[in-house]
Amino acid sequence: MARPRIHQPDAVMDRARRLVLEKGVRAATIEAIAAASGAPMGSLYHYFNSRDELLTRLWVRAVRRSQAAFSAAAEDEDPECAAVAAAMSIYDFCTRERDDARLLVSMRREDLIQAELPSDIVKELKELNRPVQRTVEELSRRLYHCARARDRDRVLLATFDLPYGVARPYVIRGQTPPPHRRRLLGPAVLAVIRAT
Repeated sequence: MARPRIHQPDAVMDRARRLVLEKGVRAATIEAIAAASGAPMGSLYHYFNSRDELLTRLWVRAVRRSQAAFSAAAEDEDPECAAVAAAMSIYDFCTRERDDARLLVSMRREDLIQAELPSDIVKELKELNRPVQRTVEELSRRLYHCARARDRDRVLLATFDLPYGVARPYVIRGQTPPPHRRRLLGPAVLAVIRAT
C-alpha cells in the first residue's frame, strides 16, 4: 500500500503564495517555502524541479482559476448579458480568491518566461492566454457579427481590463473589493460594449 502524501503540491503552493504576498517574491526561497509549508526540501524537489518552477506553477494555477470562471460566465445566451457576466466573474474572482488575485498583480508572465524552466512550462506560459482570447473573439462575433481587432479590443476592455481596474486598488492592498463598485460595473461594461 502506497504511503499517503502528507505535503500535497497544492498545499505547498498555498504556503508559497502566502510567503510571496507577505514578504515578496525574493523571500520565497525553497528553504523558506519548506519551512512555511512544513514539507521536507526533498518533497519540494520531487514536485517541482526548482523554485522558479514552483512559483510559475503557482501563478499559472491562479490564472487558470480566473480564466475558468471568465469563460463559463461568457456562455450566457444573450451576448450583452454574457459580457456583463464575464466582467462580473473577474470582479467576483478578485473578491472570492483575494490571494490569487493579488498574486496575479504581484507577478508578471514576462518575468516567469525569462526564468529557467522546463520547455513544457514555457510552452504553457506562452499559450496561457488562449482561452481568454478565444472567449473574447467569440463574444466579439456574437456582439458585433465580426471579430476585428478593434472589436476584440473593446470586448477585452469591457470584460477583462475594466473589472480588474475597478478591483485592483483593493486587491493590491489585500482588501476585498466593495459591493458598491460591483454594482457600478454592469452599467460601465454595457456603456463600453454599446459605444459607437
